[in-house]
Amino acid sequence: MRSRPSPARITVGLAAAAAALMVAAPSPARPASAGTAQVAPAGATVAAQAARTGVATASDPAFAAQPRPQTVADGGSVTFSADFPGARFHTWYRTDAKGSVPLPNSNSATYTFTANYADNGATYSVKVFDSAFTQHTSDGAELTVTPVAAGVVEPPHDTSVQAYQTARFTVTAGGTGPFTYQWQRQDTAGAAWSDIAKATAADYAFKSRPADEGARYRVVVDNGHGPSATSAAARLSVISGGGSPAPVSRASLEWGVNSIYQGGNPANAGCNFFSAGTQQEFQDRQGGVRIIHRVPDGTAQGISDATKCIPGAGSLLDQRALFTGGTGTANPVTGEATIHWDGAFTANAYAGMVTWYVKDPTLTIAEDGTGTLTATSGGMGSSRDNPGEQEEVPARRVTVAAFDQVRLDTAAGPDGGVRISPRFSGVDYFPLVDGVRSTTSAIAGSVKEAKPAWGSWPESFVDFQYETGLSSYWHTSGLSDDPDKPPFDVSVRFGSGPDVKDVPVILANPSTTADAPYVEGRDLTVTADVDGDADVRWERSGSANGPWTAVDGATGESLTIPAVDASWNNTYVRIVATNGDGQAASTALLLTTAPYSAPTFSEPPRDLAAIQGTRPLVKFRVTGNPAVDPGTIVLERSDDQGATWKRWTGAEYAQPIVGGTQQFTLPAVPLDADGATARIVAANAEGARTVSGTFDVRVFRATGKPQLVTVPGTAVDPESATRLTVLGAGFDVPDWPSPTLTYSLDVGLFDADVWQPGKQGNRQWVATSPDTSGGQLYYDSMRAGGGAFTASLTVPAGKLTPGHAYGIGAFLRLTDITTWKDTFDNRTLDAWTALSLTTDPPSSEGEQTITATVPEQAGEFTWTIDAGDRAVTLTDAVNKGAYLQSTGDLGPVKVTDTRTG
Repeated sequence: MRSRPSPARITVGLAAAAAALMVAAPSPARPASAGTAQVAPAGATVAAQAARTGVATASDPAFAAQPRPQTVADGGSVTFSADFPGARFHTWYRTDAKGSVPLPNSNSATYTFTANYADNGATYSVKVFDSAFTQHTSDGAELTVTPVAAGVVEPPHDTSVQAYQTARFTVTAGGTGPFTYQWQRQDTAGAAWSDIAKATAADYAFKSRPADEGARYRVVVDNGHGPSATSAAARLSVISGGGSPAPVSRASLEWGVNSIYQGGNPANAGCNFFSAGTQQEFQDRQGGVRIIHRVPDGTAQGISDATKCIPGAGSLLDQRALFTGGTGTANPVTGEATIHWDGAFTANAYAGMVTWYVKDPTLTIAEDGTGTLTATSGGMGSSRDNPGEQEEVPARRVTVAAFDQVRLDTAAGPDGGVRISPRFSGVDYFPLVDGVRSTTSAIAGSVKEAKPAWGSWPESFVDFQYETGLSSYWHTSGLSDDPDKPPFDVSVRFGSGPDVKDVPVILANPSTTADAPYVEGRDLTVTADVDGDADVRWERSGSANGPWTAVDGATGESLTIPAVDASWNNTYVRIVATNGDGQAASTALLLTTAPYSAPTFSEPPRDLAAIQGTRPLVKFRVTGNPAVDPGTIVLERSDDQGATWKRWTGAEYAQPIVGGTQQFTLPAVPLDADGATARIVAANAEGARTVSGTFDVRVFRATGKPQLVTVPGTAVDPESATRLTVLGAGFDVPDWPSPTLTYSLDVGLFDADVWQPGKQGNRQWVATSPDTSGGQLYYDSMRAGGGAFTASLTVPAGKLTPGHAYGIGAFLRLTDITTWKDTFDNRTLDAWTALSLTTDPPSSEGEQTITATVPEQAGEFTWTIDAGDRAVTLTDAVNKGAYLQSTGDLGPVKVTDTRTG
């Protein structure tokens, strides 16, 4: 006899059973009932389960009745039931190839639901607990769901639209999905029906035209489970004309160009910002134009010069140019409109390095829904001859944007208006080449294949931008910024502009009078300037993008940090001002701190070598905290081995960019500076002084012709890598012979059998300088250096053959920038300085050996030998012997003719 459980065990058992059975699972949405279930014979239950699992499963004899297999049409209602005498809890389960899951709201002996085709083949079973809380599982009963042929539940309806407005037809299909759709058109009653290309969805929308009046539309629906169904036809009525132009006043136009002009910068620097007007200096408003930012909640607020680059959220500016006071006419029935605005805004690319403006825009919309936004555009672009300089781009009228399917509705919104999407995708651009329109697209075919959404802004606008230098920013190019190039929507309102909140104006962003890094242990004061009546607070963060926390007690326009310590290092601070319209946040100022450090030369100046008349650089690095005062840095010279010192007259100091070295540029260095000693003196803002170590100055005599000198001038060991400094002077690189041809200077270490003066230039050098571009010194850099240069060059180990003659050579290269073909025919700047090797035969005692090359033609020549650098120059002569006798500063001279034969 079975013992009876105690009340406590019964309670626990009930709780466990409830936890196991009361399981909720999501129930899929099912179509309306499409019939009733057909019940299979009882004997099929176990057989169906055995067929599914491959194992014969015995039925639980405790069930008085097992669930039975059933068949129902898709969308029909089905009920499974089981009988277990004395059952306490029920939970039904659905099992398919993915597994078994409990069903929601299935806690009774029967389970009823609406079947769909996805349930076909699933089995349903129930789990129960008996009075002793022992679990029992029923047999699984298979459900067969038969598909239902496609039908039309809701056909398309007759519709009426204004010409060129969007017409739309919709159908609701019934039966077993998924469905296929094919819309058809009949031009006139009784005419043949024809399929509409690409109209294969439940919804069909298109731009109506007057010729569509009276056309009828229907759709054929199919699902592959029987005959297709054809809907009833719907008639389209197209209304043409009507209405009359109504005056529009106080219209507004709001535009943000595109995503390229939306990158913010919490430091308020380096962004592509907008400015009201055509001037380069920032203005937040001018006439009827105002620059606004859209904040995350969608509202508009004013900005200032101090906040123009600060994003409202994340990294996006959401800046817009807002034109107001637009006038014109609009036909509320046909949609025709012409609206004009006065005023301009300037888009400042690269933080103002390249500027262009849109002035006096006009919006024109035709009855067919197409339209244009035209304006006068002008600005500044980079000079072709000198990219570092700007030159004016002539103003002209351009099409800024073109639109399709534009519908101006004066009843939209409280004052009427619309958002218009400019055309971009699929628009091609063929650039102007010397004033002639090219037949080759600026968008390569491979790019079009790779980027289906390729496109361009309107032709006249892109022509203009090619002159500013922004060129491919306005059409697809295959680069990573292509997704940012399509134009933003243009927002137009009638009667008034959007509300703009006048949040507090920050006149000056946070700044300090001290130099960073700020000296730890000293008080630090940060100030800002907020215009008008506003509540202010200072905030701090470890990132310029936040999150931000308030600085305790800092509610004025100055933030004072007593005895600033390392806890403030790499901390950002900002001021936030709030009034009734909202709040404005300043730029984030980065605070960096460091202990006090006396000024010292972390990179002292090195010995200086230069050719007479050139302007060499003296590089160094002097550091300290507080920083060294640039006004105290002086280059001094001594001509008596350091006994007395004087400022090097004309030496120009240049403060480096962050991380760079400091430097002096000397004036044309005189020959009498040869043998001088120099040093640099500096002090910090508090007067602490430091003096660099001394360095020697060596000046080589200028020949007045193209000239090369190597330092040091000692012999080179062919088996060891040797670093040389190559000095060059007298290289007056010719101007561009034509707009497509440019000269440069090639410099390298050559085998004398490969190149020497008078021979055709080539690129077969043994080594060249990393300070060049593959051996080239370009026209601009040579002009800027007055025909002089200094370059490092390392003679590679094991590359020089003993017994061969080597030297540093220089010659002109002419490049065609359209084909990038190089020629080396110009011999006017050929120069050479021989390189002696440690493996060369020694000279006789008291004798100096100078190796020179002579021209191929016959004749007598002057061997001009410089006393300083031993450079040899050859010219026609009648007194060769007399010249050699007059060079008294040289020992006996041996001249070796290197011509073969």
